Amino acid sequence: MKLTIFFPLAAFLSLTIAGPSDDASPCLNRCLSEASVVAGCVSSVDYECTCPSEAFKDALGTCLKDSCTSDDLTAAGELHKERCGGDPPQ
Repeated sequence: MKLTIFFPLAAFLSLTIAGPSDDASPCLNRCLSEASVVAGCVSSVDYECTCPSEAFKDALGTCLKDSCTSDDLTAAGELHKERCGGDPPQ
């Protein structure tokens, strides 16, 4: 009986704990995490939530422009194309 609770919990925690991108800068990772919260997503790796979300894209774009380098903005665009396809956040 306890295992039936454990597996869904473990899956949820793995999504929650998983970092946005292991090779991304701390600034980009922070913006990804903040944007996922704004969009109401479990985490930034919840692609079914983040990819179609205009709130995620807007929050990410604003955070990147306000806090990060142009290299971070470029990396975010590449990461978005890799994960979601389509146009990166502006």
